[in-house]
Amino acid sequence: MTQAATSPAPKASNEDKIQQQYLELLNGFQSIQLSTVSAEGEPTASYSPAVMDDERNFYIFVSEIAHHTGNMMKTGKAAIMIIEDEGTAAQIFARKRVSFRASVSEVERGSEHWESILGRFEEKFGRVVEHLKAMDDFHLMRLAPEEGRLVVGFGRAYSISADLSEVVHLKGLDGNGHRDGK
Repeated sequence: MTQAATSPAPKASNEDKIQQQYLELLNGFQSIQLSTVSAEGEPTASYSPAVMDDERNFYIFVSEIAHHTGNMMKTGKAAIMIIEDEGTAAQIFARKRVSFRASVSEVERGSEHWESILGRFEEKFGRVVEHLKAMDDFHLMRLAPEEGRLVVGFGRAYSISADLSEVVHLKGLDGNGHRDGK
């Protein structure tokens, strides 16, 4: 019996590896870290459970009692981050993460789009969403990602577009990446 010749599997390109790590972050999140600023310039850091649509817009369902909700409604801006769990990170100083600046708009309560996205929330988070839907102070906010950053390790930081159509490796001020201070 002869053994069939096999060729090695083609090596994934660096761009394919970056795409894969990006998708792993996007497919594995339950919540996003959220940064907003008031109309007076006061920053707020928070988080929110979130879902994503097929165009990679993020959605959060938030109470107007929260500072971040009022900030987003007044400024139409936010920054978001998805970050690797520190309990599973190989290196705490280089946790995998993706962050974006985002433009924010409210989805009209009761609209077809509102119902569709809240359906995604119910699929992902269960019956608690049914209870939250009945609260009039909750608003569905769409966060449309703009340019962002993807970090997948030391010296492996990239400026990215939301759809990954543009990926640029970032370097330090001198063009060489991290520097030893000696």
